[in-house]
Amino acid sequence: MHRYNSIIFATLLWVASVIGKEMTDIEALGAQPSHCTYEYAYDMYGAHCAGRRLGKIPKLRTGIEILDFSDNKLQELTSETLSSYSSIKFLYLADNHIYTIDEDALSPLTDLQTLDLSNNVILELPNSIFQLPSLRKLYLRGNPIFHKSSELTIDKPIKAPLDLLDISDCKMKELPDWGYLPQLAFYNISHNPLTSLNTEHFTVMCNLEKVDLTESINNMKLCSIRSTVLWFQEKRVFFQLEDYSKLNTRQFQNCPVPEDSGNFNATYHRCKAEYLQVQSIKTSRRTWLTIGGGLAGFLVGFMLLLYVMHRHNVAQTKTTAEKLKQAKPANDPDKNATAVLLGDVS
Repeated sequence: MHRYNSIIFATLLWVASVIGKEMTDIEALGAQPSHCTYEYAYDMYGAHCAGRRLGKIPKLRTGIEILDFSDNKLQELTSETLSSYSSIKFLYLADNHIYTIDEDALSPLTDLQTLDLSNNVILELPNSIFQLPSLRKLYLRGNPIFHKSSELTIDKPIKAPLDLLDISDCKMKELPDWGYLPQLAFYNISHNPLTSLNTEHFTVMCNLEKVDLTESINNMKLCSIRSTVLWFQEKRVFFQLEDYSKLNTRQFQNCPVPEDSGNFNATYHRCKAEYLQVQSIKTSRRTWLTIGGGLAGFLVGFMLLLYVMHRHNVAQTKTTAEKLKQAKPANDPDKNATAVLLGDVS
């Protein structure tokens, strides 16, 4: 009987342990943190809020330079959403449900360098994004921004110093007119059903190094892209395709060569001139800042030296005065006179 009870007890313990393990595993699945964490990356202070299923950005610590709020349920960016975090340099908002962005929602972020809005449902972009003074990388992949028309209303010239622009998989048939983008190096326009690829679109990107055209020119006739391909080759721009074999066919080689390359070069050189002017201004500013910083440092050091010398002289003057005050001369006429008077009284 005792042995039978022991077997039952052991069986109950095993069942309880299995149930407990199953409960622990189930609880672990739902135990993902629902709040943001803070950490340092590349000597910058950041808030990590990705994958928290949050519908709005919670109140965060001020001074953060990185905010990763990707893979959440954010629907809109208003003027109040990020107004308290003007020091942000890297903002990741990919894989949310953003459909609208107020015109001044990102205006306070004057130090913003990277903005990732990929895979949202943004229908219209505010002009203020393209005027951010420090924005270098802009990711717009997978947004129906051009659902109505390719005519994107943008205030020109774009002041943001973009060197990367990703508008892949945006279901566009025509590329928008960005105006001059003299600092753009990487241009991702892949996975769009483009119907044309005009050379003049790229002449205003005079520092372009790479264009991703993967699955974007499949609906075009070969001869319609001959001009642009020749332009890329002449300017040493690498263009990425899923299949280059079509460019090696006799049909493509027999396509007529365009005659308006002179106009393209004029636009290109104008872009280069603007770029060099901007670089010259930046170099001059850096030079003056260096000179100004050196002069300021010299003046501060000189003032500190004068202050130290002044304190030293004051200290020496006080020491000399105290020594003179404490000194007792041997032949003091006042003292002898006092002794004589005392002698007369006695």
